[in-house]
Amino acid sequence: MKPVVTLVLVADDRAARFLVNEGVGKGLHQVSNRVGGDSPEMAAEFADRGGRGQAAPGAARHGMAPRTTVEDQRRDAFAAELIDALAAEAMRAGADRLIVAAPAGMLGALRAGMPPALAAKVAADLPKDLTHVAVADLPDHLAEVAAF
Repeated sequence: MKPVVTLVLVADDRAARFLVNEGVGKGLHQVSNRVGGDSPEMAAEFADRGGRGQAAPGAARHGMAPRTTVEDQRRDAFAAELIDALAAEAMRAGADRLIVAAPAGMLGALRAGMPPALAAKVAADLPKDLTHVAVADLPDHLAEVAAF
């Protein structure tokens, strides 16, 4: 019987690790990682403070708050990069299922941007930040959703 290959994504708003399990008792091994940064293209899209609006000449001017924060937009951009990388890693590893562990904000961004074909492979998602956990300790943290 062919073992079930599981790809695990452990991410936060700035960093991510991809790990693979090739069957029960095989443990996890890291296959790649990503670091999201403040790219120059991203910085050009944002002003350092909110804009101002005026209804008509001589009327009062009012400040406008941005609809989303810079951090939210950076997280969403990094999530989009991770989704592309997740699809590529899943194909490369021949993954049968996916497990995603990330803080709630990043997990929501990943869920929202994931195409249906990739989302169908997600066996479990955990709203936990496990990016700073050693690879050897990750199976204990993921034990509630899978046996490695």
